[in-house]
Amino acid sequence: MEKTVVFLVRLRKKDDIAFFNFILESYEGLGVSTILDPKEGLVKLEVPEGLEEEAREFLMGLKGEMDLEWSKL
Repeated sequence: MEKTVVFLVRLRKKDDIAFFNFILESYEGLGVSTILDPKEGLVKLEVPEGLEEEAREFLMGLKGEMDLEWSKL
């Protein structure tokens, strides 16, 4: 079983959750998202350990598209 890296993402607009998931799906195999609290816009993003840098780039790129904060757990 491959190790994963977990990011906690907070989307300021809860409507952005669907957009976040849509964009993530376009990066096939980058990671899996789980909605933790839709009212608060909290999403858990799990990525394979070897794709951590790509996931960081993905999240940084989205900052120009939506208001979000993220941290590695």
